[in-house]
Amino acid sequence: MKGFILVAHGSRRAAANDEIAAFAGALAEGMGDKFAVIGHGFWELAEPSLEQAIDAQVAAGATDIRLFPYFLAQGKHVVKDLPSVLEQKREQYPQLSITLLPHLGALPGFANWLGRQL
Repeated sequence: MKGFILVAHGSRRAAANDEIAAFAGALAEGMGDKFAVIGHGFWELAEPSLEQAIDAQVAAGATDIRLFPYFLAQGKHVVKDLPSVLEQKREQYPQLSITLLPHLGALPGFANWLGRQL
């Protein structure tokens, strides 16, 4: 079963975290039936944590999870922290295939698309 997790930084401001949750819900609608389980997680300051989001999807039956970093740049979280968590989860769940997708800022055509929106 395929899963998808949108991971964002997290904020002390609840409204910002709610916005991410709402965006993940809208994204789920737009994805249709590509993934059986779609959710979100936060790196820090909010829940569910990334670890909790992965655990929840595995508990729901996901065996192939795609993780989308909702980050604009290749900062420490994208380059070091997220891959570290994925490696830990691969060890915890040997049957799990988990893939780190390109972060938002690295998506092909993103800058051009954004430029057309302004």
